Amino acid sequence: MVSAANLPQVDQPQLKRHFLFLLLLAAFHPCSIAETSAADFAVGAVIPRVTCLADPGQSYALYLPSNFTTSRKWPIIYVFDPFARGQNAVEVVRAAAEKLGYIVVASNNSKNGPTGRSREAAQAIWQDTHQRLPIELDRHYFAGLSGGARVATSLAISCDCAAGVVGNAAGFPIGKEPSRDMKFGYFATVGDADFNYAEFAQLRPKLDSSDMHYLIRTFEGPHGWAPANVWIEALEWMDLQAMATGILPRDAMRIQAALDASMAQAKSFETAGDYLAAVREYQSIARNFNGLGSVNAAQARFSELQKSKQVRAAQKRETADLAEQERLEALPSAQMAKLQDGELDAMAFGDLRSSVEDLKRRAASKDKSSLITKRALSGLVVEAYEAGQTSMDKKYYSVALRYFELAAAGSANPAWAHYQRARIYAITSDKKSMLTELKTCLAAGVHDASALDLEEFQTYREQPEFKAVADEWKRQAAP
Repeated sequence: MVSAANLPQVDQPQLKRHFLFLLLLAAFHPCSIAETSAADFAVGAVIPRVTCLADPGQSYALYLPSNFTTSRKWPIIYVFDPFARGQNAVEVVRAAAEKLGYIVVASNNSKNGPTGRSREAAQAIWQDTHQRLPIELDRHYFAGLSGGARVATSLAISCDCAAGVVGNAAGFPIGKEPSRDMKFGYFATVGDADFNYAEFAQLRPKLDSSDMHYLIRTFEGPHGWAPANVWIEALEWMDLQAMATGILPRDAMRIQAALDASMAQAKSFETAGDYLAAVREYQSIARNFNGLGSVNAAQARFSELQKSKQVRAAQKRETADLAEQERLEALPSAQMAKLQDGELDAMAFGDLRSSVEDLKRRAASKDKSSLITKRALSGLVVEAYEAGQTSMDKKYYSVALRYFELAAAGSANPAWAHYQRARIYAITSDKKSMLTELKTCLAAGVHDASALDLEEFQTYREQPEFKAVADEWKRQAAP
């Protein structure tokens, strides 16, 4: 998730030196492909686990395009999932990587939280991939989701080795802002119902001031990975930036096709009456295609729209929407903090749960304000999950149960919250409640076959009731 407490400490000065050292190591001590088995990796298929040669405790999921060959060098994108789900992360990028010819690597170790060890994971997979794979040294890219997006951007800032960043659902790391010293391209994605939508609205003027090449693409949906078509756009955009800097040879036909598509996108926003999206699209074209193609038409339309009543009105509406989201979150968030401190009695907790449930009902409506309510609700759900996990780590189990109850009350898919409650009941030897929560998980939908393999469930493995649940669990989770 995205709280400051959960951010990995990856923006250290030593990281830049370490990355450069590894780069030199790969350059001056090259291993043959045969020795490092790159030629033996399957192509066109996701490899769920590649164990790092120098650190067997670190591993990553890998995707090599179907036309991969060791006779040339390839761009590579390092992806960071907030829950160390490397295979899931690679699957998200797979279609775009196949179309545009990128190697994709995603850590199976890096995750959110103070014990996420993202810096160590990044160093391990960097070293291992440079030993095994033919990588184009000017084309390293970082990407991530939520806290993983902050990791990706932090790495790019620290190592001075990144050609670009694709940040999903979260912006820059806490305490860092765009600056003129940052030379990497920045492509961000955010769902229109994402609780972090406001963050990107606030980030935009800072990116403008930095003169960085950037694009923020909004898609329909909540906090999460961008869909496949947005990923294709992101890697296409990175290729264009590589052409602008001279890293890739310029392809005039490809550049013009991309410019035409962007202009068509801007005009479609205008036709739909979304003038704020239109003016931002024209601005992006003028900025990102400058030097690649003619941007006169985009610049002229941007200047016209920027002064229009429609755009000024849209900007005011966006500001009002962001303020409304903040207002909706404020009181429930304050009450959650009291729960952490043990200052919320049973009646007040019931009121808090009711307010979360009310937001969920309002978010499901067709009212114009439902999108803002969805953003506020998702922010509160994430806050409840994070506080529940923190309480669980500290063994404040009764408090954690309440947080996960709130997360379940507000979530569109409460399976994960009920699973966490089941874990707590297993730890505290409340078998009846554990089984109830696991059955609720089954009803909500199960996707992780190994979820019942955790240590806290081992005591119950041979008991008939648990075995019945476990068998059904694995049946539902089977592909």
